[in-house]
Amino acid sequence: MIADDRTLLLDLENLGSVRLRPRPLRARLMTLLAAAGEHHHAVAAYAVAEDGIDSAAAVLAELRIAPLRVAPGPNAAELALLTHARHVHAEGGRTFLVGSADGRFAELTSLGRVELLVWDGQPVATKLAEVAHRVHRLQRPHNSSADDFNATSPPITEVSPAAPPEPPSDRCQPNGIGTHLLTALVTGIATAAGQRLFDAIWPRGRR
Repeated sequence: MIADDRTLLLDLENLGSVRLRPRPLRARLMTLLAAAGEHHHAVAAYAVAEDGIDSAAAVLAELRIAPLRVAPGPNAAELALLTHARHVHAEGGRTFLVGSADGRFAELTSLGRVELLVWDGQPVATKLAEVAHRVHRLQRPHNSSADDFNATSPPITEVSPAAPPEPPSDRCQPNGIGTHLLTALVTGIATAAGQRLFDAIWPRGRR
């Protein structure tokens, strides 16, 4: 890779797209790809339970977007995309197109140029908006309706990534050790998945 190669990172959960039926999902992804323009490769991260149905896989394959599936967990998709971005940076990539409004992606500015692809009206985390080199606002090709979503997964409400989560009840409040172990586990899974995906896209002899 060279510095001008553009990598498209899509956080399907933050974009409110992971539970969509194939047709509206395809329409949203095509809108994002058109806005991204020419790019080296695209990766989409999303959580799928071990016994869950991956309804996005076929659409991603059709559009030549590499799937980065992760186990459900706190910030799992974001961590996986950040790990992939570090692999890209290690191979020479310095330009990142980010389909997400999550503040965690602010740290990508230490790796190179960051441009955001977000929907009209979608709140962007303040720390991300302050450091992004450019923000592209896109119109959703479909209004969210019950018919757009898979029957097994009800539509979710898109919220500002900057909004603090509600604290869990005392019975479910993890202790400090448990929190650190969970974060470490998710990070480890994301790192391994990102490396496997990177090696699958470019065998070492072709980089």
